[in-house]
Amino acid sequence: MRLEIEGKHMTLAPHLMGWIAERLEGLNTPYDDICEVRVTFVQQGRRDAVCVELLLAGKSLHVTQRGPTPDAAMDAAFQVVQRGVHDVRAARRASTSVGVTQETWRAPGSMTARDATRIASQA
Repeated sequence: MRLEIEGKHMTLAPHLMGWIAERLEGLNTPYDDICEVRVTFVQQGRRDAVCVELLLAGKSLHVTQRGPTPDAAMDAAFQVVQRGVHDVRAARRASTSVGVTQETWRAPGSMTARDATRIASQA
């Protein structure tokens, strides 16, 4: 996963950048389908805004959230990103399982009543 974090007209605290990287890595860990993430912070008067652009395998998500601090804005954005990534993965799972026929399992050498009748009539 390629991660780019930038602040426009503001300086970002190192702990915030580390926290973002950890949360995104945790979101990507079991699936490894997040290709690229770009996080941009912008100070707008007394509020901070964060824009998260996430490129997921075959899909892109774009989330913008505002908050009183960069941490609060990022936390709100991350909640939306989590739901979006979950929805994309659920849709992907549903589309891959459509059209797959489910077969009933039979033990090797199992005999049905019809087979037993046929064998008995041959004897």
